Amino acid sequence: MRWLLATWRCAILVGALVGAWAQAATALPDQLDAYGVLRSDGKQLTLRGNTLVYSLASPLFTDYALKFRTITVPPGAKVGYRADGVLDFPVGTVISKTFFYAKDPQKPGGWVQGMAPIGESIDLAKYQLVETRILQRDADGNWLANAYVWNEAQTAATLRRIGQSIPAQLRDQASGQTQSFDYGVPNARQCQTCHAVNATVGQAGIQPIGPTARFLNHPYTYDDLTQNQLERMAAMGLLDGLPANASERPRPVAYADPQSASLEQRARAYLEINCAHCHHALGDARQSGLFTTLQASGSSLGLCKQHVAAGSGGANMTYDIVPGKPLQSLLVHRMEATSGQAMMPRVGRSLVDAEGVALIKAWISSISGNCSAH
Repeated sequence: MRWLLATWRCAILVGALVGAWAQAATALPDQLDAYGVLRSDGKQLTLRGNTLVYSLASPLFTDYALKFRTITVPPGAKVGYRADGVLDFPVGTVISKTFFYAKDPQKPGGWVQGMAPIGESIDLAKYQLVETRILQRDADGNWLANAYVWNEAQTAATLRRIGQSIPAQLRDQASGQTQSFDYGVPNARQCQTCHAVNATVGQAGIQPIGPTARFLNHPYTYDDLTQNQLERMAAMGLLDGLPANASERPRPVAYADPQSASLEQRARAYLEINCAHCHHALGDARQSGLFTTLQASGSSLGLCKQHVAAGSGGANMTYDIVPGKPLQSLLVHRMEATSGQAMMPRVGRSLVDAEGVALIKAWISSISGNCSAH
């Protein structure tokens, strides 16, 4: 299913009470332009300063939005390579992620196409900017998360700490059918929840999710050439410690590409990027006992694990994953839900990721065994 932008209108998500809280929060740049990482004249979105565009081999699904990601490192500073986990970004680093949709309904921007390299700028005659999310590492080494919503002229983006709901309509190119949905710009609390380092400790801080060696270790088509992203960073003098031997780097998995890896590897990559930021031992969803990190296995991964903390979202199902039976697996039910306690993830989507659900169903169908002994 490929959804394309048809209409776009704005509506405030929360009321005056949350607005008062936002006013009391730490002062932040009111305009995206203050960060000096992106520039828009209403015709094209381009890079500013010491900024590098990047993509992830397996990106997060967000209502079929396309994404333009950048890293800006302070002059003279370098990123430290790590084989596991997020790269070691220096103080002053700004990471941006701009969400946008195709304007022309004849040009699909669906699941696979949305991951294709798009160069180092965005043609605003073809695309509509929605929001840009910022992660900035302050002088104390802490990460700050903020969201900026673009105006209709696509010339400026303004801080929205209280979040925003944007009613929109997308069209399925294959069937011609349209579906209305609410695109959700996250509020400050939601940013903290998803990016928390340790949700068991209050104010433990946040960190980026996507820019790891494994997700960055693949080619990107820049304006001047196509090159491995880690090698590009190293060649620009922005990355220290990259192993010269490519075989020593973690192997990337592109879950949308059946040729990139096995079915299981692709399914696990999908669950990792879409779910593991909450579903890990220290995450916000730790009470569920369902962990979707690459290290998880057996019942921790949900195989024949009786669900807990699901409440009304349990749908009278017993296990998170039933080997060979996706329709009896609560994991699939929650991915297909679009409202209430059943919907997972609860932040970042209103629509069903049809291709993602199909991938997870195929993986569960391939798993042998049964839950009769559990």
